[in-house]
Amino acid sequence: MACHSLDGMATSRPDPVRASSFGAVADDYDEFRPRPPAGLADSLGTVDGADAVDVAAGTGLLTRFLADHGARVTAVEPDTRMAEVLASRSPGVRVVTGTAEALPLPDGSADLVTVSSAWHWFDHDRAAAEFARVLRPGGRLVVLWNGVDYGSADWLAQLRQQVGARGAGDPSRRAVDLPADLPFGPTTSEYHRWTWNRTVDEIAGLLGTYSGVLIDDPSLRDSLTDEVRAAALERLEDGQVVLPMVCRTVWTVRT
Repeated sequence: MACHSLDGMATSRPDPVRASSFGAVADDYDEFRPRPPAGLADSLGTVDGADAVDVAAGTGLLTRFLADHGARVTAVEPDTRMAEVLASRSPGVRVVTGTAEALPLPDGSADLVTVSSAWHWFDHDRAAAEFARVLRPGGRLVVLWNGVDYGSADWLAQLRQQVGARGAGDPSRRAVDLPADLPFGPTTSEYHRWTWNRTVDEIAGLLGTYSGVLIDDPSLRDSLTDEVRAAALERLEDGQVVLPMVCRTVWTVRT
């Protein structure tokens, strides 16, 4: 099947063990992962009154952002542990069990489909076909990654090398491929750069929610945590470290 791509970067086949690792630390995930930056609203456009579907919603970080901006949100999440945290902290949001490849939703029922830091876990062709099915003509698909801008500083680049083998990807370098025979227009990419003040404990907590770290040997996890803490302590000012962050969005319109 032919594809049109935003960039030429390849993505690896999803690892089911890593993909299912987050539920074991669902509370930590919700506490330590970054919320969407305010600037994301510019990429999303007007969502007030829109029927939005947040796919692989996790604990609801993006779900709540959409709801706060007036969208009627259905959150789709395959992991019941993540979904429990999502439901408990996202009043007014409909939470359903399902996957990107088999959305439990009617045809043409959504104005907006969002995917936050989860595209790389999907079977892309099957997921894209489902997104096209549930979106109304003129509806938008928005795929995003929101995380540390590892390329912005030498110490962060070194940190990425340390945790890279454990699954800490660069959110600015994920490919989004959509089958060319699906009814989507061209893709557009945007970047929102922002800063996030974190304590040393919070930075260590964030790294502890990466899938590769979660499945690593406990002794190696402890070693990594010590390295992360040491790097963060060197940059501590008034009890916090200012982390450079980037939220990359890729969006397209369902024709």
